[in-house]
Amino acid sequence: MKPFTYHAPTTVAEAVEMLDKYQSSCAVVAGGTDVVIELNERHKTPEHVISISKLDELRYVKEEDGMVKIGALTTFNDLENNPYVKEKLPALYETAIHVGSPQIRNLGTIGGNVVNASVAGDSPTTLVTLGASVVLRSAKGERIMTIEDFNKGPGNCAIRPDELMVEARFPVIGPDEAVGYFKIGKRKSLAIVVLAVSIYVKRTADNKVEDCRVVLGAVSKHPMRSPELEELLKGKSLEAGVLYDTLPAFTDAVQAAIPTRPSVVYKREGVRGAARRCYDQILSQLGLA
Repeated sequence: MKPFTYHAPTTVAEAVEMLDKYQSSCAVVAGGTDVVIELNERHKTPEHVISISKLDELRYVKEEDGMVKIGALTTFNDLENNPYVKEKLPALYETAIHVGSPQIRNLGTIGGNVVNASVAGDSPTTLVTLGASVVLRSAKGERIMTIEDFNKGPGNCAIRPDELMVEARFPVIGPDEAVGYFKIGKRKSLAIVVLAVSIYVKRTADNKVEDCRVVLGAVSKHPMRSPELEELLKGKSLEAGVLYDTLPAFTDAVQAAIPTRPSVVYKREGVRGAARRCYDQILSQLGLA
């Protein structure tokens, strides 16, 4: 590890001042589950390391102005144990409980997971499905962008060197909306995402799909919405048999996305089971199963 100067601001205002001052060579550490490894292996060699672990003002889950707002320092353990998340956001709860190990969930933050922009990241897939945006703050002010625009590729996002991600936010899920999430890993715990499927559905009064988002994780360079699958689902009756009939199209979508990648062999098979689990969750949430 290359020597560096360590900073531990206690307010967001102090943190963004430091980012503005040291942006030419600095790294931000939240839980440290990713960045510390990069520092140890010299994948990052900053002159300054800014730990934001003391910014307790960024630890919250709240509903405000029709939005669910989650502070960037909220850990996956916080999400797992939050009654609102468990009751109102079952897909986000499912995401949180399957992140790494208890130790990683205790340290890893939703902001760090988003900014790290790993192809195998857990939360970005669900956040895209929820229609989430990220809130970025700097000494110059604040900007908000959708997480789809924020994701640029493996390990690459649209955050600027002088910015700090302070929040993820998305519209409150209504009674006629539901979101499913299912992750496939190579083992039961400590597993990175091999394939994830997340589906959002809004229903009509006669239980048909009015609107939807279908997102595949660990298939493209970042969580990928599938317009073809979304168009296929729109207008379909929210019945298990009708929804299951669309499962072969998920295989087609994976095959089209990664036709030459070796992993396509098992991902195009596994995606059907993952999508089916999402459908089951959605039907249950809407009281249709």
